[in-house]
Amino acid sequence: MSTISPSSPATAPEASPVRSLKVHQIALVLGIAGVLTIASEWAGTATFTVGFTKVTLFPFLWALLACVLCSIAMKRADASGREYIRTQTIASDFVQIGIMLFIAKLGFTVGINLQKVIAAGPVLLLQEAGNFLGTIVLALPVALLLGIKREAIGATFSVGREPGVALIAERYGMNSAEGRGVLAEYVTGSVIGAAFMAFFASMVAHTGIFSPEALGMAAGIGSGSMTAAAVGAISVQYPAEKDTIAALAAASNLITTVVGTYILVVFSLPMANWLYARLEPILGKNRKAIIVEHDAAMREAMGEMHQQARLPWGGMLAAVVGTAAIALVGNQFTGGKSLVLALPGMLVLVACALAGLVMSRLAPRLRIPAIIWVSIMGVLVSVPVSPLAPLVNPMVEKVNLLTVVTPVLAYAGLSLAKDLPVLRALGWRIVVTSLIATAGAFLAGAVIAQYFGG
Repeated sequence: MSTISPSSPATAPEASPVRSLKVHQIALVLGIAGVLTIASEWAGTATFTVGFTKVTLFPFLWALLACVLCSIAMKRADASGREYIRTQTIASDFVQIGIMLFIAKLGFTVGINLQKVIAAGPVLLLQEAGNFLGTIVLALPVALLLGIKREAIGATFSVGREPGVALIAERYGMNSAEGRGVLAEYVTGSVIGAAFMAFFASMVAHTGIFSPEALGMAAGIGSGSMTAAAVGAISVQYPAEKDTIAALAAASNLITTVVGTYILVVFSLPMANWLYARLEPILGKNRKAIIVEHDAAMREAMGEMHQQARLPWGGMLAAVVGTAAIALVGNQFTGGKSLVLALPGMLVLVACALAGLVMSRLAPRLRIPAIIWVSIMGVLVSVPVSPLAPLVNPMVEKVNLLTVVTPVLAYAGLSLAKDLPVLRALGWRIVVTSLIATAGAFLAGAVIAQYFGG
């Protein structure tokens, strides 16, 4: 038995060793994700009624679920108990790299709609506080009622993306109760966060309570995949406003990424501790230890992957180009554009994604995430004053926004089986808490954006 003990995400990028990859592992990830992504895009969307509202399911959900089944099958078929971990770790890395095409596309959307984004600027800043407040106020009491102790602080003070994990690792250590809680939120968000956001955002959008602008702002909760899922769900309900929704979501997500870490430090974490101290004596119950059991083969493989932390340049290039190729084929079904028509726009997105990724690796001392660099590249090229805008904007417009999301979520599903021991150990209670925290961030952001946005 071993307590959950991942390395701290706060480790400087330059200190991370480079992983040695095998071509067949990369080919397997791209092959499975590619086939299932294209099949899912061909299958299309499905809308059904749930009570008083409707829910729309998208091709990226079919790809996610299909790859989850493949992930579990890979684990069962692997007699060594190690090879599947290597392959699925690559799939997990590809999520972080592949999502940059979506971020680049959002950057173009922000640039083209820059005046609308500037006009909504004050509201965007204000609703960021709602994003972080909503996670705590809604999810922390529920966590305490379910019997969770200080794990609840880590699981509810944020939506549990990289800045939140880094902060908890620095303050408490990942072996602490707070560390286990934030890890639960991170794993839950990585594995099923996008699927949950697609379902939840679709349900909220179909109620008609919030304007599409408010929902777009609320979608930017600091996670690329969750933002993509929410934007897709909202855009189906408001197709005429899809560009505005995407632009506001991108701007909101960018603001969350830029200022979110500071909000976590000065507001969210102190607020979670303060509220926990007052509610726990009233709502708290006995705490159950959270322990993960790994067999010897898995411990050895996890240790190996920990020592080889960083995806090499070749792997990064394979992730971007492979994701672009898969999305380009899928775009024929979702975007309705042929390969020839969409290819120039996809190449522009690839260039922006690679440029941003290279900048983040060449300038690690600046500690600027790749997501910021990629967003800036897209915005600078697409703003009306850019000399390149008249040429490249029509090209990029032929690439459907959701097309570049589907292969990324396929990678996420393909990486699931290696995280099953963690999810089993953390239990259903903390997974429920994590999803409520995510829902709270979205709802609080929507309420503030609706009220103050007029």
